[in-house]
Amino acid sequence: MRRALDEMFEESTNKGIQMGIKQGIEQGIEQGIERGVKNTQIKIAIKMLVRNSQTLEEISEIVGLDLDALRELKKSI
Repeated sequence: MRRALDEMFEESTNKGIQMGIKQGIEQGIEQGIERGVKNTQIKIAIKMLVRNSQTLEEISEIVGLDLDALRELKKSI
């Protein structure tokens, strides 16, 4: 009886670990995609700031970046 309980515990522990690893990988992928999108938005904003005479408000709406973040970005250019 004790051995059966130990095996059940070990099996459920292993399943829990596997599920945790799977969830961690999925979250990592999602975060990577979000970072990639954000980096792309920033690159587009920089190009627009350098090449076009659009206002920061217009750029903010187009690329979906916070207006304050764009102001900081403009200072660094």
